[in-house]
Order: sequence, then structure tokens, then C-alpha cells
Amino acid sequence: MTTFIRPSLPRLLAAALLACACLAAPPAAQAQAEAGLSSGYLPFESMPFFILADRQFGSGDEALLRVEVPARDGGRQMLEAYGGVDVLLYRVPQPLAFLKAQKNLHRVDVRARPRDEGLANTLSYLWDNAWKKSRLAWRDLFDAKTRGTVTAAAPALQSRPALLEATEFRAPQRFKPLEGYELVDRFRYPVWQAQAIKPPEVKLQGSSSDFIPASEGNIHVPLGKLKPGLYLVEAIIGSHRAATLLFVSDTVAVTKIAAGALTVWTANRNDGRPVAGSRLLWTDGVGTLKSATTAADGLATLAHASPERTYLLGEDAAGGVFVSENFYYDSEIHDTKLYAVTDRPLYRPGDLVRIKFLGRDFQSASRSRPARAGELRIEVNDPNGTPVLATRAPLAPDSGADTAFRLPDNAVAGGYEIRIGYEDKRYGAAFRVAEYVKPHFEIELLPDQQHYKTGEPVSGKVRLAYPDGKPVKDAAVELTLRAQTLTMVQGELRYSGLFPVQLSTASLTTDGSGEARFALPAAREPSRLVLTLLATDGAAYRVRSSRELLVERAASSWKLVAARNFTLAGDKPGFRLEAEGDNAALPARWEIVRLEDQSRTSGDFDPAARSWTPALARPGSYSLMLRDAAGNIVAATAHWVGGGKDKDGLQVAPGSIEMVADKPGYQPGETAEVLISFPEPVDEALLTLERDGVDATALLSRGAGWLRTERLAPNQWRARIPVTEAHAPNITFSAVYVKHGDYVFQNAGLVVEAPRLALDIRSDADTVQPGDTVTVDIQATLRGKPAPALLTVSVVDEMVYALQPEIAPGLPEFLQHIRRNNVRTGASLNFIAYDEAMDWSAAAARQPPARHQYNERGVKVLERPRRDDTDTAAWLPALKTDAEGRARFSFRMPDALSRWRITVRALGLDGADGVPGQRTAYVRSDKPLYAKWTSPDWLREGDAPQAALAVFNNAAEERKAEVVLTLAGKEVRQAAELRRGVNYLVFALPPFKGRETARVEVKEGGRTVDALETPFTVRGARWRGPRERMLSLHGDAPAPVELPADARDLRLRLVAGGGEHFLRIADDLIDYPWGCTEQTASRLIPLALVTPLLAPRRNAEGEGGRLWQTLYSQRLRLAALAGPQAVFGWWGDGSEQSALMTAYAYYADWYAARTLGIELPAAHWERVLAAYRNHASREPLLHRALALWFAQEIGLPVRTQAEGLLRGLAEAKAPEDAALGDETWSPFLAAPDGALGVAHARVLAALIAQRAQAPLPAGFDAALAEAQDQLAASRRPAARALLLLAGKEAKTAAPDILAAVGNAMPTLDRALTLVWTRKALGEIAPGAPAGRPLGAWQAATTAFGQPEWRWPASSPLPGSLQIEGIRLEGRGADAPPLTAVLRYEADEAAGPGTLPVGVERHLYRLARGDKGYTRTPVKPEDGLSVQALYLDEIVLKADAVHRHGLVEAALPPGVAVERGTWGIALLDGGPQAAPLERARAEEHSGSYGVPVDRLEGTVTVRHLLRVAQPGRFVLPPARYYRMYQPEQKALADKGEAAVWVVK
Repeated sequence: MTTFIRPSLPRLLAAALLACACLAAPPAAQAQAEAGLSSGYLPFESMPFFILADRQFGSGDEALLRVEVPARDGGRQMLEAYGGVDVLLYRVPQPLAFLKAQKNLHRVDVRARPRDEGLANTLSYLWDNAWKKSRLAWRDLFDAKTRGTVTAAAPALQSRPALLEATEFRAPQRFKPLEGYELVDRFRYPVWQAQAIKPPEVKLQGSSSDFIPASEGNIHVPLGKLKPGLYLVEAIIGSHRAATLLFVSDTVAVTKIAAGALTVWTANRNDGRPVAGSRLLWTDGVGTLKSATTAADGLATLAHASPERTYLLGEDAAGGVFVSENFYYDSEIHDTKLYAVTDRPLYRPGDLVRIKFLGRDFQSASRSRPARAGELRIEVNDPNGTPVLATRAPLAPDSGADTAFRLPDNAVAGGYEIRIGYEDKRYGAAFRVAEYVKPHFEIELLPDQQHYKTGEPVSGKVRLAYPDGKPVKDAAVELTLRAQTLTMVQGELRYSGLFPVQLSTASLTTDGSGEARFALPAAREPSRLVLTLLATDGAAYRVRSSRELLVERAASSWKLVAARNFTLAGDKPGFRLEAEGDNAALPARWEIVRLEDQSRTSGDFDPAARSWTPALARPGSYSLMLRDAAGNIVAATAHWVGGGKDKDGLQVAPGSIEMVADKPGYQPGETAEVLISFPEPVDEALLTLERDGVDATALLSRGAGWLRTERLAPNQWRARIPVTEAHAPNITFSAVYVKHGDYVFQNAGLVVEAPRLALDIRSDADTVQPGDTVTVDIQATLRGKPAPALLTVSVVDEMVYALQPEIAPGLPEFLQHIRRNNVRTGASLNFIAYDEAMDWSAAAARQPPARHQYNERGVKVLERPRRDDTDTAAWLPALKTDAEGRARFSFRMPDALSRWRITVRALGLDGADGVPGQRTAYVRSDKPLYAKWTSPDWLREGDAPQAALAVFNNAAEERKAEVVLTLAGKEVRQAAELRRGVNYLVFALPPFKGRETARVEVKEGGRTVDALETPFTVRGARWRGPRERMLSLHGDAPAPVELPADARDLRLRLVAGGGEHFLRIADDLIDYPWGCTEQTASRLIPLALVTPLLAPRRNAEGEGGRLWQTLYSQRLRLAALAGPQAVFGWWGDGSEQSALMTAYAYYADWYAARTLGIELPAAHWERVLAAYRNHASREPLLHRALALWFAQEIGLPVRTQAEGLLRGLAEAKAPEDAALGDETWSPFLAAPDGALGVAHARVLAALIAQRAQAPLPAGFDAALAEAQDQLAASRRPAARALLLLAGKEAKTAAPDILAAVGNAMPTLDRALTLVWTRKALGEIAPGAPAGRPLGAWQAATTAFGQPEWRWPASSPLPGSLQIEGIRLEGRGADAPPLTAVLRYEADEAAGPGTLPVGVERHLYRLARGDKGYTRTPVKPEDGLSVQALYLDEIVLKADAVHRHGLVEAALPPGVAVERGTWGIALLDGGPQAAPLERARAEEHSGSYGVPVDRLEGTVTVRHLLRVAQPGRFVLPPARYYRMYQPEQKALADKGEAAVWVVK
């Protein structure tokens, strides 16, 4: 090594004198310039580097410091200029106190002692400069000739080359040595002359071994052999400095940390003997948790709750210091376990989700008791994190808890999270939602065999057909085969894997008949095969179908079963042969391989033998095999032989311990034997039993009460452990030893059988027909004896599990699962200390990780033979057995053909308390022939449809049948030859009017084998709109009314009082057909106000459950309409962002969240003010006033914004437009800048200012009074409601205001009227029934469950559709006034409309090409094909600007809008195909609508259509109208109806 040379005294004196002379001298650079020479001096620049002490060293080891210096970016040149790295080695006194004071032991905090550069380089320059000047001066005294003569005689006087060389500068020391530490050594180490650290040599056959090349500048700096202690190392390069710790000790601390204690074993690092008397401190980096001194066996236990990260500090008697870092986390928490399971794992939007909860309070892994009674706080979030349920349920100790809720109709697809709060703990569960979209063609998968055996290839054909039965030609089909291995557990067929494993895929193309054959590989094990097909005919959606097959075992193998997994040398191990099936191939030869030396022995085997005693004389590990006559392995197992005195015994890989238990599992009371083999002779080790903590400890050489040990060989021991019930379900046996400066540990799990309930499930029939009653008997036993139990039973369509395997774990696995070891083992040898040398000004910054987005192509799920959508046939969350463990239940089989899975989860009661069990059984619903309507159940007047009927033939052969259709008293018969699978029959429906029921019967041999009934409705051929008449009933006098001849769907509601009017208006808002942001918010507000009043118990089923479901659905719809930055426009993110719409949406959500019990952060609501700041300046004053009023109601501070609004109103000119529209006109959205709109704004602004304590501008009072007069004079309900809110109307006027609200009013006006009258109205409650109208009226209920009366369509209206009057039963002459609200639908006026907007509708047939889709115009009356894909294009043209409009297009029965446009690109004459824009249509029965926020110039909307119903159909023309002035409309084709023909 290179060391510094101390300067001698004479040199010090000379330097001091020269320094004094230089006090008046100029700086180096200036002096150099005076001499005409440049010094070339540049300050030394250093770079960051890294140092690391990566292990603990013993007193006999060469201590090493790892240094990493970057070789790139000038790193090498920098170090060569500096000369290396300066290393200073200090010994730390009082090491434990020093370590306790450090916050981070990996990177210690020791303050540097920096110093200035000093004068060394300046003095060097001045010395050299003076010498050079003197030599030059002497030279100048002589001429050149004289100098030449003198130097020739005396060469020593010649000028030296150094005279022309620059001064050599040295990088100065920038740090002083540390104070308070003993400086052991100090030196500069030449980095680039040292050998780089080589990576470990790895030799892999057939592969390159140069995985990591040696890195230049990555070296070890030797520090020599050090005596035990704690050392501090400083490394310096220029202005960069790093410091780290170095631990030297001959003692190693092995640590085992658990939740409540740290167990420490100190052992000699060389031979592993225990070290007594070591001082231990356990710290969390802030303070000392516990201290101790190791005993004679080297053990100490420090009891304390374990933080996440702690340090063990230790010092042995020789002064050696060691540190162990310990991380603890609860991998197995013995606390209350809450089991949550849904009735099935997959749902559709709108389905009922049922959840069962069971709680057990665990004191240990094997002991539990029922959870304490309490309340569960349940929240369900959709995949976007939006809550769809927030409720509570009581948890009972003996029966758990259960709840149910209905998914919103618009629930998004994906994974849903169930969050459960119980006491102070949180739990979770999950389920999935997928929307089953009806496909535009059907897929049949017809395997060649109904049943397969292992080894048989799976083959068959796929058949694709359109709804009319025509084949789908040239379709691309992707077929995937997945297999789920089956096993038998206690006589029950089980899936041995949770998810199916993909075996093979195939790509097929259908031929001219729509068929394609497939052949897939055979399954090797008994399996459940799931064949999934994804097919496309070029549409945006792919159609999906799944089929399940069971593969039985063909030729089974044998099992080699030994009484023990290991024996000793000299023993004769015996093996028993057990066949795994009836057709097992007989073994003919045996083969044994000793793994240590790969030696093989073999011989003949007696095929009739059922036992085998092979000769395993030598110690080692063996692989034993039996082969059949063909050489196939039919049985195999492994076996270990221990003991022996020779060196050629059982070998273990270095760095590991092999532990072999004699049995795979144990019963309490047995003794487990474990063969422990070390890679070298070991005399001492620490043995422990672990699970929740270190339950028992012992030394290998001594044993203990729980353990007996016996040495079998120098490197092999046998341990015997008595097994107790406390060890169930498993316990960890751990061994660790220390030797040669390293430690090795290994864990072995001992499985102890836990008790489980056995369940026997028997149904009264294995196969039943739809509609039959199925009775199921259940018997629960424990250890063969009857046991009472609490049962949770579900009966679910098995194909649900083909789409989504069960998510919840089995109840026994959840409660009695194999416990994780809760003990973490570490050692002081693992501790690493490091530091990175950084300049004092260095800083680092981190960027957050990038976020990813995913997009998924839509998939259609094939419909199956079913006539209802029931996926859960039965759900019994708390079925209790009797004392003998018996229970019985019955259920009605749904109208569907499928296999149904009966899942029973059981939890023992009384003497079997807490013992779980679970089992499944199956029952099948089947019919040989099964019919299903596939056509729509409605049509328009003048339609002539060809209705389609699907008849499923589930028999093994073709069948002949007669199908009879009866409709409106007419009968249509059709003979059919039904091939296997689905068959499509076409019927021409007889003409009828109104509502009728169609009955279909499938007959075989004159006997009806299947029948179904379907209601049909005939609608008018023109656009129809709602109409309303309000009639006042006084006493018993009739109320005459005249109805148009085309009036249909008559509904009557009798209303008395403001509360009933409030409910009437709320009902109307909920029934409104469209859903922009405003309309959705206007629907959400009354839902939030009324639902908790009418359904306070939040039941999932019935009218109350439907109300809560609607509330959740509308809240989700509102959230889906949000645009970027959660700002709303009029209709989703395709419309202009608006402060008003944003404030109104958040105001409605504020109401809904409070009703649903959903808590949202303050930042959520503050987005309202952000939207106001960014968008309000461009909006009318009325919209700004409404937005601020909504924000103030939410609780946001709006004073500053209110002052700006008041200034704007004060400066605004008087509006010129004072015109008022009819009741369908909205001053808020149709004319916000009109006189009435500004009057509303002034009154609202005054209310906001009063509440915000903002002063009114000068002269505003007079404008306010004028505005109030304008509102009063308008007599509009919303204007009067605002005056009521301002205190300018009497509270008693509230019922009259609400009575004037009709369903023709715009939705915003109606909702504001409700909100502004809400406080004055007081309690909202329905009144007593007002009576029953005379005549044919039939009772019904509204959305909010209020009574309503409907006139049956089949009954003629009295007086040729003229109602002379409405009389009420039991109503006397002195009865109080009553309002009769009569509603009906009637045809709208014919003609092109009054709005100056051009409307054109065009239909195109799309054809797929190589580069995209081409479109060809078609005339619908000439014929459309069910096999084609169509583009529906509507073009709007306007000269003026129109806001808030809607395009509405009629559709024939059976025509649907394709929601997905993925992969559809149109070739419209350009060089590149243009992707079709996403669908924005809102689809209704018989039509779809598209919002147009701003119509200016030309606007085109396009959507994909599929036709499915053949026939001739009459359609009303496409139309456009303004949402808030609906009387302004324009129609295509001059208002004439169109004819579509589907072939």
C-alpha cells in the first residue's frame, strides 16, 4: 500500500519562510502571467462513488471494503489524476452506545470535517516560478556563444527540460480526520491498479457463462486482519466523501422474530458452538425495546411486540460487535376471520347478489369460537372504484350474517370488490359482472362423442347459423380447449386446480354449410374439458360459446405406497401397490436409481404381486419405478435411506439442509420422525418448533422434552417429535447451524389432520324437467357420528362456473388452511452497511411511474336453451340441521336446460362447534325437445313479421315433431324434422291488435312434450307522445273528458295534497325516457329524497329493492357522463363542458351520496368551484346563478364568486326578449338570457348573497323587486317555487304550485320546483287511498309504489273512445276536492315539422375488404339480409344554431344497434380507411336516440345495425327536436312513414 511521507523539519521551515515571502505576492495565476508562463492550474473535480461493507468479518479474516467508482464519464481520468481513494479506518469506542444513537445503521450519520484547499499548490507554483526566473536571469547575463562554451565544458549547467514544464499540482486533502475515534490506519489506495471484483463463476452446460462481465472500478480494498470490534471507514476522493461501518466479530447471532418476541441464538462463527454472555439490545431505531444476555446454550428470548423493522445489537465478551436487521409482518394473524361468499361468482347487470358472512374468532391456529355479535359495514365497489352498495348487516354468533342487493341495470363489467368492516378490522371478498349480449348468429358445438376417456382425441364439428337458419359462411372461429384436472376426495368429484389450464387452440373457417371440423389433443388425466369458441363474420363483436365435457379415466396407473418415507441402512423398506383404477396396466419390470451417483439397477417384476421389498442397502436418495411390458412407467416414488459409516452416504447440496418426514401427515398422538441431513459434519445446531412464534427450542446435541435426537452419521441426525392436537393443522420444524463463517437453515412442515364435517347430499332425482320441484336431503357427520351444523346452500347453473370459476375459497380451506410460518429467521452475517459519496450540492429527483391503460374488444356470449334468466335456483344462507345432522330443502327447477351445482358449506354447532365442511353435488334439468322464442315480442300496426322459433333437440338422434302456434284465436301448424342441436322454425304471425298471448306447443305422436306462452304487443305505426289531462273532482260530480281517437295506454292517478303531488312529479321524472346529465340529475334528486322514506329497510327484493337499485343505477349513469377532469357537459364527454351541468351533477350526487351512506372527500366537491372558475365566464348569468346556488347548498364557500355574479347582473342590460313559451318551454335552458331567465338569476343571486353575507350592489334592490314581480306574473310553477324559497310566497301555496306541474314541463324545471318547495312542504308522505274509479280500470303501481289505475287494452273505451266522466266508488257529495291526472299516448302531428332543419336518413350495406369496409347504398324497401352488417347514417343540416337537440330514429322489431365499432374502418374514397366513431346511441325498444349538443351547419351521426327478424315493417320517419322546446321538430322524408323489408 502507499502511505503519506511526513515532511521533515527543514522543509517545513523553508516552506514557512517562502509563505511569508508570498504574503505580498500575487496569486499563482497572476504571478505566472508576469513571468510570461501559464500555470495551467484547474481545481480538482471529483465524482460520486459508492462504498459497501457487505458482510461481517471474523478476527481471522481479511477485512474488505468494496469500492465502486464509475469508469465512464471521465471517472478513470479523475481517479488517475487524484491518485486513488483515500481510506481512513477508525475504531469506535463504546460501540453499542454509538449504534443506538444512529437512525439508520445501513448509512451511518457521522459528520465530516471539511477543510479548505490550502496553500500547497500555490507554494509549489511560487517555488517553481522563482527557480525558473533565477535560471532565466542567469542565462540572460551571457550571450549565446559564451553559454555554449560553458555548457560544453560543464554539461551540468545546461538548462533542464523542467524549466519549460508546468508546475505539477496535487489534489489536496479536503477533509480532516474525525475526532473522538481511534485512527487505526490511513492510506491512499490506487483503484485502477487493483484487480476488479470478478462475478461468481457459473458453468451451465450448453449456455454462455459470461452472464455478468467484471466491472472496471469495482474493487475490494484490503483493510487487514482486525481484532474484534466496531470500525468506521471513511473513503475520500476530492470533495466527495463516504462513510460506513465495518463489523468484526467471532460470534454470529441467529434471530427468529415473531409477533411478540425475538429469539436469539449466538454461536461461534467457525464451529457453531453456543456463545454465552453476549450483551444484546433490541431496538427499533428510536429506543431500546428490550435487552438481555445469552445463557449457556447461547439462547435469549426478548419479549416485546414486534415493529415492522428492528435491529439486534450485540457485543460478545471479546469485544466483537454484530448487528442483525429483522423484518416482521403478520403472514398469519390469529384474530377474527370473516368468511364472505356470494351465491355465485358471476352476475349480469341487474342481477340479485346474495352474500353470506361467517365469523370465527381464532385464539390460535387450531382454537376458535364464534365471532362476537356486532354490525358489519358492507361496501361494494365496481371496477372503477365507484360504490354500488353501502349497507349494514347484524352479525350473529350462531348464524353469521347475510344480505342481498340488486346490481344496477347499468353495472359495468369486471371485478367487484366487497369491503367489510367489523369492529376495527377490514375484510374483503369479490365477484365478477359480465353483460351477456345477444349474438347475431348462433354457434353449435357438436362433439363426435358425448363422453370421452383419457387418451382419446377430442373431435367434432362447429356449426354457425343466422337466426333464420341460414349458414354463416367463411366465418373465422378460434377454438380453445382448457382442461381442469379432476380428482376424487372422499367420494366427491373435485377440481384439483382452481382454474382450467389451456391445452390447445385451433383456428377454423366455416364452409358453405356454416360448418367446420376440429380435432384437439387427448387429455391424459380425468378432466373437465371446457371448449370455448370465439367466432366472427366480420362484425365488431365476436360471438362466444362454451361447452363442457367430462373425460373419464381410461387405463389407470398404480401408486407405490410406503409406510415410511425414509429408512435406515440395513432396513428392508416395504411398498404396497394400489391401483388408481379398474384397468391399470400391470407392472412387468422394476428400476431403481440412486441419485447420488446415478447408479441404476433393474429386474423383472411379478405382475401378480401387490407388494415390493427392494434392496436399498446403501445410504442415499432413491427413485423407484415400475414399468409395464411396453416400458411405460406405471408407478413411481422417492425414498431416502439414512445412516451408514462410509463417506458415500446421502449427499446434500452445499448451503442447504435436507429434512425428510417419515409420513406426509399425522394424527394427534403419533410421533413424527424427521431425517436431518447436513452438507457437512455438524455437531451443533438450533432446532425449533414454529408457527405463531417460536414454540419450543432445543440444541441438536442435547434434545429437550419435546424432542429426542439421535446421530446416524457424521452429517446426519434423526429427530423424534410427539404430535399433539395443538400442532393442527400444521407446525414448522426448523433447523439452523453456523459454520465456517456462514449459516444455513431449513424449515420442514409437519401436517396434522384437522377435524372436518362430512356431508352427504342426495336429491330425489338425478335428472328433472324444468318447473319440477327438487328435494334435497343433507346429512352432516363428524368422525362417523351425526353432528348438527349451520349450512349455507346454493344451487347454481354449472355453466356459470365455466365462464368464471369460484372465487371464494372453500370454507374448510379458509378456516383450516395450512398456516404460514409466522417466524422470520435471519442472522447478523446478512447485515450490509453502505454509503454513496455525494458532493455537498448533489440532489436527486424521482419521477412517478408511468400509468398504463388497457382496452378490450367486446365479446358476445351465446344464449343457451333457457326461457328465464335464473342462474341461482336456490339460496339458503342459514339452513340449520337437526340434532342428528339432517336437513332438507326443496326448490323449483328453473325453466332452463343445464347441469346445476349444489354447493353446501357447513359449520359445526354444539359439540362440533367451529368444525367446517364443504361438498358439492349435481342435478340436471333436461328435456328431449325444448322450444324458445328468438323473435321480438312486439310489432307495429301494418307489420308482417316472420317470427322465428328455436327448437332444441337434445336427444342422440333426429326427431320428428309438430309445432303448433296459437295467437288471437288462430292456429298455425308446422311439421318439423329436428336434427341434433338447435333448429329454427319460421312462422307467419296472424294479424291481431292490442295485446295478445302466443302459445307454442311441441308435439310428438300427438302428445305435447313442451309448451310456452309469450305475450305480444302491437304499437302504432307513427311517432307517439305522452298526453296529460288534469281534472278536478268535486263531490260526487263526474268529470267529463274528451280523448282523441288514437288514445292508447290510459293511466289514471288520483291525487290529494302536496305530498302526493310531490310523489307524482318524482314518478314522472323517474319514468322519463332519456338521460342527459340534466335529466339524470333531475331523476336522481327525487330518488334520493323519496327512496329512504318509502323503503327505509333497504330490502333487496320487492318494490323497495327496486327503488334502491334504481338509485344506484342512476348514480352510476351520472358518473359515466363525466368528462375530463370530472367536468360535465349536457350529455357526456361529447358535449361542451359547462359550469351549470357540473354543479347540477354534483348537487344531485351530493343528495344521492348522503342517502346511500357514501362518504366522499372534500376534494371531490371542490371540483365544482374549479369548473365554475374555468367555464362560468362563457355561460349565461342564470346558469352562473344556478351553479353557485347548487355549490352553496353542497356547503362550498361562494362569497367571492357571488360578488362577481352580482356585479355582472348589475351591469347587464335589460333583456329585449320577454316572450314566454308554453308549458314545454324552459326559461332555464331554452332562453336563459331572456327577461324571465334574468329575473330568475336576480332572485337567486340575492338568496346566495344573503346566505354568504355578501353586500348587494347599489340599485340592486329595485331590480330585485322588478324580477320578483316578473316571476309572480309568469305563474309558472318553477318561478313560484323560487319565490316560495325567497319567502315571497306563502308556505301554504306549496301544494298548489306542485299541482300545476305537468309531465310536459321540462325535467329541469320540474326538479327545481321539487327542490325549492321541499322545505316548505314538510313531511312527504302518501295519503290515504282516494277510492276506486268506476269502469274497467285495473289497479297498478307507479315507480314509487303509489296506486295507479290502467285501462286494459282489450277493453273498448266507453262511448267510442269517449269517456263521459270519472266516478269514484264511495265518494260522497261533501268529499274534499281531488285531482284526477289522466295520461295516455297519442299520435303526433303528421308532416315535416316546423323546425328549419333538414333531416336525411341513409342506409348502407358494409362489405369487408383487405384494407377496410366499403359501403353500398341500399333501399330498405328492396330487402335487407340478416347476414349483412349495415350502416345507418342520419344527416342534419341547419343554417341557424340549435342547442340541446335529439335525433331519434325508429327501428323495426329485431333490429339492434351494434355497440362495438372495434375494427370497423370505412373506405370512403380516401387513401386510408377511417375508423368508425364509437356508438353514442341510447337504445330504446323500437328506436334509438343520439344527442346533438350543438347543431350548426351539417352534423352526421352513424351507427352499425344488425337485422334479425324477417318480414315487412312500417317505420315512422327519423326526426330531430329540441329537448327543451320539443314542439320544435323536423322529420325526414316529409314526415312520411318508411317500409323496411327483411329477407
